[in-house]
Amino acid sequence: MGEVDYMDDEIRKTISEIQEYYKKRANDGKYATSPDFNLREVEIHYLSQWLNDGKKILDVGCGNGYSTLSHAARFNSCFVGIDFVPEIIQSANELKNQFKLLGSVDFKNGDVTDLRFENESFDIVISERCLLNLPAKDLQWTAIKEISRVLKKGGHYLMLEGSLQGLHKMNDIREKFDLEPIPEAEKSYNWFSNKFDEDEMLSYSKQHFSSLETIQRFGMYFFISRVIHPLLVSPDQPKYDARINEIAKNICLQIPDFENIGHEALYVHKK
Repeated sequence: MGEVDYMDDEIRKTISEIQEYYKKRANDGKYATSPDFNLREVEIHYLSQWLNDGKKILDVGCGNGYSTLSHAARFNSCFVGIDFVPEIIQSANELKNQFKLLGSVDFKNGDVTDLRFENESFDIVISERCLLNLPAKDLQWTAIKEISRVLKKGGHYLMLEGSLQGLHKMNDIREKFDLEPIPEAEKSYNWFSNKFDEDEMLSYSKQHFSSLETIQRFGMYFFISRVIHPLLVSPDQPKYDARINEIAKNICLQIPDFENIGHEALYVHKK
């Protein structure tokens, strides 16, 4: 992360722990940074609807590059992927050999709170569950400001990030069926998940973007995978590789939302 005056020792410690977590997962395969691989494919599908050929595209927090490479296999554009874990970038460069690319892809170490690019360098910037890894709100605001700075006027920021409101709505439905609430963060698997209060985030974003084009939600996937699936297998625990999650993915690709639920959403900002 960039040097920020207000970053105290506890935040620095958390950032170090996040880096170590992803360092250990660097060689866990193409879905290393997202065990819910069906959801990852849903994300890629809806992000791709905002991409096209001939663009310069920055993917911040690109992880092992699977999403970036999936887009570059479809679009003849210039992609740059950055991540703050060197081992993850190494894995991304190795994974590149498994793809037949139409576009170019350059992976490098980088920090979303201190982007080393000129003003208005990119037509599109993507963050896919990146800013929720920033453990302090001020760091998240700095990241949004930096993303706006490197985005060209008229360009789009495809912000696929965590939503507190969507999580709470999903838990309201789970409660009706006596399912335990899904925590905002859990030490065993997503203790660093710093989801956004949507109202607060959208209010701040107005300072850096001219408009919000749309909010794409994936409520149908979450309803099937986080409500129906656990009810079907109870008292056993649901598994990401269960057949029903693949069915949920396929339905969500046709009918994406249900009741605005889900712990993440795609916010499309235009500069």
